[in-house]
Order: sequence, then C-alpha cells, then structure tokens
Amino acid sequence: MSDPAHSTERFKPPPPQDNLNRAIQLAYDVLAEQTPEQLAWLGAEVTGGVWRLPVLNDTFEVDVTRRQTVTASGADVQPAWKILVLHYLAVTDRPEDRAANTTFADLANARSYAGIYQGRVIARLCATAGRNAETLHAAAESLDGHPIEQGDLGFDFRPLPRVTLRLVWHAPDEEFPPSATVLLPDNIESYLCSEDIVVLSEQLVARLGGRPF
Repeated sequence: MSDPAHSTERFKPPPPQDNLNRAIQLAYDVLAEQTPEQLAWLGAEVTGGVWRLPVLNDTFEVDVTRRQTVTASGADVQPAWKILVLHYLAVTDRPEDRAANTTFADLANARSYAGIYQGRVIARLCATAGRNAETLHAAAESLDGHPIEQGDLGFDFRPLPRVTLRLVWHAPDEEFPPSATVLLPDNIESYLCSEDIVVLSEQLVARLGGRPF
C-alpha cells in the first residue's frame, strides 16, 4: 500500500517560481517562431542578433537563442517583465493605434478582474507614488511620462512601443484621500490577455514607486 504522505508530496503543485520559469520558457518557444517583420512592427530593433525593445525609460535586450532578457545596462529583468515583453513580442496581429480612454473594468474580458485591478494597481498607486502631487510628478517624469491636461495630474506612459497607459490622478482634500484612474486603449486585449494587463499596470505602479525592472 502506498504511503499517503508520499502521495501528497508527489502530486504537490510546483512552487510559484517554477511556474514563472515555465511560463518564460514557453514564451521564448513561441517567440522563436515570430517573423522579423512583425517584431519590427511591434517596435523592436535588431542589433547583432539581439532584439532591443523600448520599455518605459529603458531598453530591454531580448536574446531568444540564449533565452535571456536584460536591461540596457545588462541587468537581468524580473520574471513579470520578461513574460510581459515576450508575450507582447509574440503578437501576430497588427491592431490599429487607439487612444487610451477605456477603464480596465470596461474591457471585454476583464470585468471579473476589476476588484483585483483596483487593489493591486489603483490602491497601491495612491499609497505610494500617488500619495501626493510632488511625488507623483517626479516619478512620472523619471519614466518619461508625457503630461496631459486631465485630472489634477495626468500622464501618458509607453510601457511598450504600441501600448499607451494613461494615468489620471485626483488630489486629496479634507474629506477624501487621493484617487486615480488608469485608462487603456480599448483594443489592448489584442496585445495582452487580462492577467497580463493587470500585471503591466501593476508593474508601472511599481516603477513609479522606485522598484527596479
């Protein structure tokens, strides 16, 4: 008779890091089939067999052969950013450019994630870089955010060459804390799935808070 404890151990799910590594390797597999023409349309440039992609205020270098993604300074990129960039570069369609004017909750397949988005993106932003105007303005400028006239402060960001995220921030007053809205192109799901959109927005907030890639 088998040992129940041994059976439980045998079928225990892999730890999160293993899942991330598996997702990264699968993404490299898919990207290996991508055409140079599509990669160029997505905003990547080839240099010595390495694809260079602008990401916010940096440039990622993606080497599919070596399966590595690093920043312009050679620093290894965190798993979340690796997956986002690899998924983006694997897009095979060519969606038209759209302005960022749609909330996450209004996207076709994202409503079930709206509560998660509010907590992991909006609430976190207002507790960190968005706690006051001075902090947010300095953080946005450091990421090459383009100022817009919306809310008390507003910025357009290009986390990926063909994807714009618009941040609209409202200052606190005597009754209410700071609040914010992140607006997205209404066809962003042609580039990234709902889970990736949450992570992309979350990682923008992390960068605004001073976290590294």
